[in-house]
Amino acid sequence: MSIKIGRCLVFLLAGAAVSGAAAEDCPSVRPDGCLKVLMIGNSFSLSVTNQLQKVAAALGRDLDLASLYISGCDLETHARNVRKDGDESFRPYQYDRFVRGRQVVCHGRINVGAALRAAAWDVVTLQQASHLSWKPESYEPFLGELVRTIRRLAPQAKLYIQETWSYTPWDGRLKEWGFDAAEMSDRIHATCASMAAKYGMGVIGMGPAVQAWRRQLPVRYAENSFGGDVVGGRFKKPQDCFVLKDGKWTVACDVFHLNERGKYLQALVWANCLLGADLHGLSYRPDCVTADEARLMRTIAQSPVE
Repeated sequence: MSIKIGRCLVFLLAGAAVSGAAAEDCPSVRPDGCLKVLMIGNSFSLSVTNQLQKVAAALGRDLDLASLYISGCDLETHARNVRKDGDESFRPYQYDRFVRGRQVVCHGRINVGAALRAAAWDVVTLQQASHLSWKPESYEPFLGELVRTIRRLAPQAKLYIQETWSYTPWDGRLKEWGFDAAEMSDRIHATCASMAAKYGMGVIGMGPAVQAWRRQLPVRYAENSFGGDVVGGRFKKPQDCFVLKDGKWTVACDVFHLNERGKYLQALVWANCLLGADLHGLSYRPDCVTADEARLMRTIAQSPVE
């Protein structure tokens, strides 16, 4: 089942509210109903929007998915923004919303409070900025502030942390930090588990899924290759990602965001976690993912996370 994204509409109302009649035709969640999900994040959550819509549709599930986006935004900035919600002119977030695969709000501007009031959200997700996600000290007191605000304005919502993924070895920050991608992933995993337990939140285990893909494919990095990783090469064609400089291969493209195949894996992980969906019979896959890769991704997405 494919999805045709409809004409992009922007609804900007007085008082910083952003909504639209089309967005309200999705009822509150029920066993066969429409799940309402609000993501407060950055590019690591924005990347789920396209493929998750298609996966949900192929599973016969209705989804109302909204994204609050600021590039590279960390929990401290989100918390600081929440403190300014009383200023109706303060609308720092790009707001995109999709209902049953149709985009009903496109690049609107909004603040956190207005977004939380825009619908009776069933799920609200948070995440730390990727470069801080492995640092426990970077989460507080900001995560606590955000959780209290969400529970005050959307008490019916279940809260989740998206556990972000580790970078490829091509990212120079790993050398600066003194550990490799596997250790970065382990640190993120431990930190997210601790924070989720502290606040009674669920965890969307995207980080462990990426590590499982790297082990099971397996990914084999080379001097001028991502080795089949689902991370890296997001903005350019693979053959344009590396250049020779002084006789050495140098990366010339994105080395830490998900690529198009990675976005499909991310959608599967989210669908399993939030929709409780059995993915083994899922027939949909994007053209960039082979049938064998899709089977492995479905298996990984449904595997328990320790």
